[in-house]
Amino acid sequence: MSENVLELKNITMKFGGVTALNEVNLVVKKGEILALIGPNGAGKTTVFNVITGVYKPTSGDVVFQGESIVGIKRFKITKLGIARTFQNIRLFGESTALENVVTGADVHSKSGVVGAIFGTPRSRREEKANLARALELLDFMGIKKRAGQLGKNLPYGDQRRLEIARALATNPKLLLLDEPAAGFNPAEKVALAETIKKIRDAGYTVLLIEHDMSLIMGVSDRVAVLDFGTKIADGTTTEVQNDPRVIEAYLGAPADAS
Repeated sequence: MSENVLELKNITMKFGGVTALNEVNLVVKKGEILALIGPNGAGKTTVFNVITGVYKPTSGDVVFQGESIVGIKRFKITKLGIARTFQNIRLFGESTALENVVTGADVHSKSGVVGAIFGTPRSRREEKANLARALELLDFMGIKKRAGQLGKNLPYGDQRRLEIARALATNPKLLLLDEPAAGFNPAEKVALAETIKKIRDAGYTVLLIEHDMSLIMGVSDRVAVLDFGTKIADGTTTEVQNDPRVIEAYLGAPADAS
């Protein structure tokens, strides 16, 4: 796990006079689950938006698999191997669960529009492979029985799982999960934790934003902490839990204050 999949190098992101990120350095290692945590407004989602090309950083560099991706279009970043989910679920509600996942798999199709229109042999092979991959991922996420149901009609938890399946269909080298447990009950959170570990064990690298600390501490190999756009800690779950700066950021007072 020594290979670095992603490196943020002195990333600063300013919006007018507001500094959302201040010289943030972050390394994501191959095969790990890294959690990015911090109080509301700490800059966590801004980090995701910088990584995925939604924002171009004011300064600094984003290096993915050894190459800078700053300024690259979002769809090209997806093709390079970075996929994400969102705080607010973004499915194609009028498409079936299977069709949603196939959409993710189509990112790497090479036959193009003409091939799809004329049904070329390559297009047919890709379509067959994408369907098989989509069904495999629905099964992996435990929602294969939902394959023919419209995305908008799925129970909330299954919509979350479907969004992850669609992201995995792009065959990412790095999967960004933005608050995947939002709206989950305790039992669903336990199941989600097992799913995230299963994703890691299947060979994926995961960068996770989440507010539920029990989930974070249960699944993470490493934790990085942001506070007001500055990284204040980075280490094992135990190290981070006992860091006075982290305690102060969350409690609003020094760790030794009475």
